Amino acid sequence: EADASVESLKLMIENKDFVPGHLIRLVNADSEEIEGGSLAANGVEEDDTITLLLDVNGGMRRKWRKKRMRRLRRKRRKMRQRAR
Repeated sequence: EADASVESLKLMIENKDFVPGHLIRLVNADSEEIEGGSLAANGVEEDDTITLLLDVNGGMRRKWRKKRMRRLRRKRRKMRQRAR
């Protein structure tokens, strides 16, 4: 529906796929992010492809990464000592 709003589309996705609306980012096929307002105002036409992206924070926590790197360094040192 060309007159549908972005918020209503996010709500439909949230109801169908159980993904929280604040994590959803919609991108038009032309690589432009769809902001608030209606889909027509954002330049989305009838047969355009809309890609759903999730805004999630990834990666290890800094503390855990630091601890893991320390462990790996210690292990490498130990292996070098054995090789001598």
